[in-house]
Amino acid sequence: MLLRQMANNRTIKTCRTMKTRRRYYGKDRISCLPDCLLLHILSNLEAKQAVQISILSTRWKDLWKNISVLSLSRNFRNFQSLESFATFVSQFFSSRDDKTSLQALTFECTHYFDPNLLKRIIKYLFSHNIQHLDMKVACSLEHFPLCTNSSYHTLTSLKLISWEEVQQWGRQKPVFPNSLQFPALTYLSLQSFTFRCTTDDGYADPFSVFQSLNTLIIECCSLYNEKTRVEDNLFISSVSLVNLTIVLPANYKSYKLKLSTPNLFSFDFTGHPFQNLCGHHNISNTNFSYIKHVKIHLPFHKVTNFPSILFNWLVELDLMESLAISSETLEILKLIPDSWKIDFPYLHNLKLLEIEIHEFSSLPDGTEDFLLQNAPSAKKVIFPGPTLKDLICNDSWINEAKTRRKQSRH
Repeated sequence: MLLRQMANNRTIKTCRTMKTRRRYYGKDRISCLPDCLLLHILSNLEAKQAVQISILSTRWKDLWKNISVLSLSRNFRNFQSLESFATFVSQFFSSRDDKTSLQALTFECTHYFDPNLLKRIIKYLFSHNIQHLDMKVACSLEHFPLCTNSSYHTLTSLKLISWEEVQQWGRQKPVFPNSLQFPALTYLSLQSFTFRCTTDDGYADPFSVFQSLNTLIIECCSLYNEKTRVEDNLFISSVSLVNLTIVLPANYKSYKLKLSTPNLFSFDFTGHPFQNLCGHHNISNTNFSYIKHVKIHLPFHKVTNFPSILFNWLVELDLMESLAISSETLEILKLIPDSWKIDFPYLHNLKLLEIEIHEFSSLPDGTEDFLLQNAPSAKKVIFPGPTLKDLICNDSWINEAKTRRKQSRH
């Protein structure tokens, strides 16, 4: 009797469940979400995918026109030809809701892109209050199409990569303007641009106009100087700058670096150190006492006077608390005669020494102890760097290295 009652109860529950399922079967719960959530979903898709979703129902038909975070990328999965990509981009911006502000755009096209259309896009962005702009585009223009005549108060983050196609190698990189008016800009990352020297003594000064700049990344950028007999100098002047990353080009004419960054906190350098760390000859407020975190990666070949310059860098940066250095850099330091026996009265504040060992170099005996002689309680972390195969095929080692560094700091 009890078993029969339990069976009947189970049947009743099953019937109720089936009725509930039938009642909600086919109901589009996602479309019931508010517009703000649906737009958030669409902002995580490529722009073409967001447009394609509009055919699902009338609820989705015009939502893509109000997306404020866009991603436009030309890849063969979405666009078979460059012409189809350019057509889509042109129609996409023409069809957007003109009253909707554009918060962020990630744009990537590694083939030659119509310069006139590129100008139209950038003009549209700044007329719609763009805040974050990330562009990777092939551009053979003498000037990258950034307008210098107006002041744009909304842009806070700008990342530009000038991509050179194979047939364009050897051409001058696009020139980064010296007088952009971005008063709210806090983050600037530039790759493969040219800075024009505008002073008689061969100085390029493209960053002093950015009064709020916090982070600056310069990668594989060159200098153009009409006066060939004048030494090229890149002058970085910023009271607000906290984080500075410089990757010097290996296959272009090198230049010297002059700093006026009294509040610099983090300094990351890769390349050939042809210069001592110093300020402009007319600037007296340059010091490095605020720099606490330093990363240095020097190539071992063509060492010339690198050892003495590297030694001077360590003297100038003596108040840093963490130093990340490659094994190649230590090998260069090792070239100073009896460097591990020198009384080095610096680096008292060093708390962490990170050494990245690559497969094509070794860790010189005693060199790391030379750096730690005045900071015996500092933590030393040694981890393998990327192999040649990693560099060619995979970028995952970058995230792994960052994770190890975070763990070592804690």
